[in-house]
Amino acid sequence: MMPHTDSDSQRPQQDIHQRENPPLRSSINLPFRWLIAGVLVILLPGFQENTALQHWARPQLLAGEKVTQHAAYAVSYNHQHMQANWVAYELTLSHTLGAAERESRFVIDPVIRPHTARTEDYTKSGFDRGHLAPAADMKYSPQAMTESFYTSNISPQRPGLNRGIWKKLEEKIRDWAPANRPLFIVTGPVLTDELTQQIGHYNRISVPKRFFKVVLDTAQPVRAIGFVFQNLGSDRPLSAFALSIDEVEKITGRDFFPHLSDANEAQVEKTLNLSRWNFN
Repeated sequence: MMPHTDSDSQRPQQDIHQRENPPLRSSINLPFRWLIAGVLVILLPGFQENTALQHWARPQLLAGEKVTQHAAYAVSYNHQHMQANWVAYELTLSHTLGAAERESRFVIDPVIRPHTARTEDYTKSGFDRGHLAPAADMKYSPQAMTESFYTSNISPQRPGLNRGIWKKLEEKIRDWAPANRPLFIVTGPVLTDELTQQIGHYNRISVPKRFFKVVLDTAQPVRAIGFVFQNLGSDRPLSAFALSIDEVEKITGRDFFPHLSDANEAQVEKTLNLSRWNFN
């Protein structure tokens, strides 16, 4: 748990979604999952435009830090490194089972000023345009899918990471996504490292050495887990990269999930309990 510096942040007295964790959904067959998702989209508008709870996913802001709120995610963009400090969003079962088609190309973020990186900056660089918030998490609406292809949502990732263990983690988090509440996710490059390598034809984009992802489930008892990867491929299991939230905060210099109550934040963020997350 990092010290709080934003005096404007107001915490709720109780954490939202105070329910018992339901059984893991790996046993739910696909047609039934589609039925659940359809009911959620019809009956719960918040599952279509996930704006009501997005502030829960945001980390504590640093001095002078600006946030751009898209419909699908919030992003803090770093123009020195020409990529996001972090991207924060929420994920439910219905988000993963939508029908929005994957975009075919990346575009400059139309909201962020000055401009974000160009997709051409990555061309023939040897690095992938690595999604931070994955496109497969944005299937619930065409707008969300389009936003996931803004260049504010990508970082230079080595193919071994982007197409390997990073992708495996994205898939596993979708497996964890509940039907009756969102997971809160923050992800991004570790920009506190000394970064000397750059790519880009029109902009100078720093190549991160590491990437992080943290996940919060507010159902009682609250659980959270973090991950940090080198910008390299790996054959090690996902669980080998799991960290407590406190450990990821020390690496990134960020305070994640500041809207948790003090009691929950202190306990949840220092604890890593792999038995509460299904890695099978």
